[in-house]
Amino acid sequence: MKKIFLDLDGTLARFNVRNALTRFDNEIGFFAKLLAYKNIEEINEMAKIGNVYIISASPNKQADQDKMKWVNKYLPSMPLKNIVFCRIGENKAEIIKEKVGVDIKGNILLDDYTKNLEQWESAGGVGIKRLTSVADNSTGKWKGLAIRNLRELKGAVTLVA
Repeated sequence: MKKIFLDLDGTLARFNVRNALTRFDNEIGFFAKLLAYKNIEEINEMAKIGNVYIISASPNKQADQDKMKWVNKYLPSMPLKNIVFCRIGENKAEIIKEKVGVDIKGNILLDDYTKNLEQWESAGGVGIKRLTSVADNSTGKWKGLAIRNLRELKGAVTLVA
């Protein structure tokens, strides 16, 4: 069974507020207060199967704690062992290989950041771009599979399975 790795900010959590990166880096509780995108319950249901993971970059340990609060609120079915944090700028494919011991080949990453998807695919994985009003791919840089609504993820996973 393929593993599905999900980014948080901008992908599952609404991360489009003004000065978000500065606030995220310094404001305790910032991430925990973010709202979830519509149909987050679909992801929570998928998490019950056990092949869904969170891989999220953040600036510091405080942000990791805030993200854990967010996951506990919106994705209570996500197993703790399936939640991985890394630092901003780190290669998510490499982190998954190192921290989880999973070969990326054939496994899926849903992310709003094209660079992460390109690195994932370079490691042999399958990238799916999360399109939002903030990450709309208006530059056309991402040529792969993309979804607008979280409800579309199951169908997209089936396409690449």
